[in-house]
Amino acid sequence: MSAVYRELSKKLLLENSTILHKIWQIVCSEQEAHIVNMLPATIDEIAARTNKSHQEIEKILNELYHRGVVFEGKKGNDIVYRAPRHIIQFHDATLLWDEAPEELLQLWVEFMEKEYPTLLELVTKVNFPSFMRVVPINRTINPKSAVLTYEDAESMIRNAATLAVTRCVCRLSLKRCNNPLENCLQLNKGAEYTIKRGTGRKIDVDEALRILKEAEDHGLVHLTENRAVLGNAICNCCSCCCEMLRFATNTHTKGVLAPSRFVAEISPEACTSCGNCVEICPMKAVGENAQGQFSIQRESCIGCGLCANNCPTSAIFLQEIRPKEFIPA
Repeated sequence: MSAVYRELSKKLLLENSTILHKIWQIVCSEQEAHIVNMLPATIDEIAARTNKSHQEIEKILNELYHRGVVFEGKKGNDIVYRAPRHIIQFHDATLLWDEAPEELLQLWVEFMEKEYPTLLELVTKVNFPSFMRVVPINRTINPKSAVLTYEDAESMIRNAATLAVTRCVCRLSLKRCNNPLENCLQLNKGAEYTIKRGTGRKIDVDEALRILKEAEDHGLVHLTENRAVLGNAICNCCSCCCEMLRFATNTHTKGVLAPSRFVAEISPEACTSCGNCVEICPMKAVGENAQGQFSIQRESCIGCGLCANNCPTSAIFLQEIRPKEFIPA
């Protein structure tokens, strides 16, 4: 294994990954990898360290940016280039590379099946903050005043300065369902990045809200970054493809995803035992007793609100059970 690819993998907490080594080889040559390993830096700083011209380094970085290997930031009046901050950013950005070969998609699928769970087991074991969190469907919460701005998808959209939509990289690579593909919503800096890179298209508030409603109608779960601010993305995830949701059902890897601050409750008086909630729940958290009565298994419920949203008699609602501090600052 090339030392520079190993070093880049180490920065993503996956030093011994053999699959990631192959992925690096596809997205950047060994010479380019050495440049990525120098980041963060400006074009002139890299040029001085490599004895290459400003134009040569600029061309290399622009190509790496296009492939999803490097990202731009600002430092005063200078553009500073940086490597991927974490494995999910690397995964998502490279999969949206328009010219990505099929081999790259298959390697990411192999990585997610064989090596990614090991990282998630560590995250879960040491109680590391979850990468993403569930955003509940606002209208299913009781009382609605309990919802914070950054845990209400509609408010997040209305408060965003820029909006864009990209393809869902999980469904793009795994291809396990027919759910909508172009419905990963990007906000603010996330939107600006994907518009500039050409991997997404700019949309307005009305279209973003339409995409959000379409996702709910298809039984998809809203996810965003696990921090108490307006995030850069709202993912609309399925339990068969999503790199977060499908691992949240496993006790050993569930630390990847934080539930919302809410849990579903069923009103026995209003429940007609239609079974819609059983079908729609991505976590299989709805149980049925011998009398045909349904109840929510709290330890499994992620508080997404899909069951309440699909209940024909409004017998289900989300109840707040976790404090505001549950979402990391």
